[in-house]
Amino acid sequence: MKDNNLNNKTYYSFSDYVKNKFGVKVGKISIDTDFGCAHKANNGGCRFCNLNSYKPPYIAEENINSQWINGVNNYKRRYQKFYAYFQLGTPLSHLASKESLMYANKLIYFDDCVGLMFGARSDMLEEDVLKELNHLAETVNKEIWLEMGLQSSNDETSLFINRGHDYKSFANMVNHIKENYPNLIICTHIIFGLPKRLIEDKKLIELESENDMLKTVKDVSALKIDAVKFHQLDIVKGSYFENMYKEYNFPTLDEDYYINLMSEAIALTNSNIIIARLMGDSLGDTLIAPKWNKSKVEIINLITKTMISKKLYQGCKA
Repeated sequence: MKDNNLNNKTYYSFSDYVKNKFGVKVGKISIDTDFGCAHKANNGGCRFCNLNSYKPPYIAEENINSQWINGVNNYKRRYQKFYAYFQLGTPLSHLASKESLMYANKLIYFDDCVGLMFGARSDMLEEDVLKELNHLAETVNKEIWLEMGLQSSNDETSLFINRGHDYKSFANMVNHIKENYPNLIICTHIIFGLPKRLIEDKKLIELESENDMLKTVKDVSALKIDAVKFHQLDIVKGSYFENMYKEYNFPTLDEDYYINLMSEAIALTNSNIIIARLMGDSLGDTLIAPKWNKSKVEIINLITKTMISKKLYQGCKA
């Protein structure tokens, strides 16, 4: 990715990126190959996750073409072009990659498809899959994104949330991809408000400190990633953390804290990195906590206003 010009904006957003590149509004259509999460099947999965909390209502059919058509019909008033987003589970694990690649090789040729996005784990990416995706991106001249979850660079946190890998192995995979598969775009996911330890005698879940969370931003910003997504930790129904939330004192971030935290996080993010998301939003009635009073749009607008008031902009502290 080339360095961008913020043009008096506080951060380099995904909407700015796609508008500059494609000249139109571009949305994402979730595709579900229904293989689930290999990490959950093998090792219990990440403790914060319930896949159904991310599943859009238009994914009601198993047929991939129908999922695409339903998604286009759902969003065609808002967007002119789309990414096919293999979002749910681990579509590039050894369990699912063969079928995912089969569908990918069809969807990428659709006229209204500008590229593909894959949910990816750094510990499950295989060389032959990376090679095929890199070749496909070059051959078709369309984008292929790897949405690689990290969540935190703090290994104590990663162990507590049962992430399944450490920071060093994640960073090594990012470097490996960038050195050997230059046509692939890497987007890293970070979650703020994660717990890192249980203090049993106090029945208390201790969250990462602000320094912990901002160190993750610094660590990720030092890597050769192309984009980043920020999320707050949501306690959702059906997750491991649902039971911990009921049993222990499990604090969550409030919206004012998150707004101020995000203003600092953006300032620490290199200006050439696309900020693809500023906050998460669990779907339907799956959310247990935190239940914020402000809407997503209001919070995003307040992050911008806070940055302006503090005279901050993306990369100014990087």
